[in-house]
Amino acid sequence: MTTELAKHTSVWGILKEAGICLFIVAVLLTMDRCLENLYFFFLYDTGKRAFDLFMSLYLHAHRWFTVLIPAVFLLWLWQNRFRIRLGVLLPICGIYLLYLVTSLRSNGGTFPSRWVNTTLYPILMILFVTMMCSTEKGIRRFCRVGCDVYLVLMLLNTVFAVFPQLYHLFTDWEPDFLISADNLTGFPLLFGAVLALLDHKFNRNRVRCILYLILFYVNQILIHNTSSLIAGAILAAYLLFPRIREWVEKKPLSLFVMLSCLLCIFLCTCSWFYFHTDFGFRLMDHLLDLLKSLYIRFIIWNGVLELIARKPFLGYGLGEKAEFFLRPKTSLSYNAHNAYLQTLYEGGLVTTCSVIAVLVFTSGILKKCRDKALAGMFTIVIFAELIMMQSSITSWFTWYPVFLIAQIAALVCTLSPEGDAL
Repeated sequence: MTTELAKHTSVWGILKEAGICLFIVAVLLTMDRCLENLYFFFLYDTGKRAFDLFMSLYLHAHRWFTVLIPAVFLLWLWQNRFRIRLGVLLPICGIYLLYLVTSLRSNGGTFPSRWVNTTLYPILMILFVTMMCSTEKGIRRFCRVGCDVYLVLMLLNTVFAVFPQLYHLFTDWEPDFLISADNLTGFPLLFGAVLALLDHKFNRNRVRCILYLILFYVNQILIHNTSSLIAGAILAAYLLFPRIREWVEKKPLSLFVMLSCLLCIFLCTCSWFYFHTDFGFRLMDHLLDLLKSLYIRFIIWNGVLELIARKPFLGYGLGEKAEFFLRPKTSLSYNAHNAYLQTLYEGGLVTTCSVIAVLVFTSGILKKCRDKALAGMFTIVIFAELIMMQSSITSWFTWYPVFLIAQIAALVCTLSPEGDAL
């Protein structure tokens, strides 16, 4: 009788664990905004019944999770009698509330329809990781499954980048890359790296971590996006050089946030000098003639700065689209191509300073972390994200990639040595 009960419990435990792991996979594939342009969307309406059924399930799952995740989160809160670690969840929610308030004020009280999209999906994913990373067991499970998901995606992205003709087995559409457009690929690449490094830390999966990092840099080379390459180089310097690692572990995240702000100021100053002074034009014209993408960004940044100067404190609010800058002498609209400038335009100085305050608050949490290596890893990854966001952003979900990692960092770094909440 005892043997049968143990066997039954073991089987039930395995099924339960498998169900949770499948749930994590489904949520990552459908709700992770780093993967907002995943190739699955190009399979819609191909005329092939199997793909249409898959996409129907995929899109329905996306809608179900918008209800299911908050419901599970509330149930989880109740089961834990509201005694949980929230990390930086409340400050992040405060940022999205500020977006709403500034948008209502800037648009004469009209509710910004884009606010729901911009806010809902990031918050859902952050609620999800809050539950997953509440205990060491949950962290182990989440980073193991997440690492596997991203390993498969990076492998597929590599294969399809090398053999793009494989797309024609499914559809006539042939995107540049399976995981996203070239200037957005850095965000899923870097988030996958966080999961792989955490998997190595908590599950001792050294081989899988090395395999992911190999695919990480192979994809960096194949995609060859400058901002992503810079972020990858920052991470490589941290991983390869002990002295850099030791230096980072001694410095607070707030220092690196300040450096990213200074870089933004430097880039904006360069763009202004280029267009408004003869000296700046002569100094940079040859360089910008070679770097066409930087030249276009100079046009955008200079124009966006002029718009920001007209409404600096509360901004213009969230529009119907994330693209608001009309490039002169064209019919093309762009987003700001810079996270700070996008936020200054949409939420003004009030929202931008609040974002910086959330990152400084995260810095305080990391500073108290007993595991300095773990805190250093999160610090350098967030810094790499902030540098990448100087020229490439997920414009509908501007701060989501950083907030997601900040929330995981705040939860992981407040575990006691026994794996319980401090």
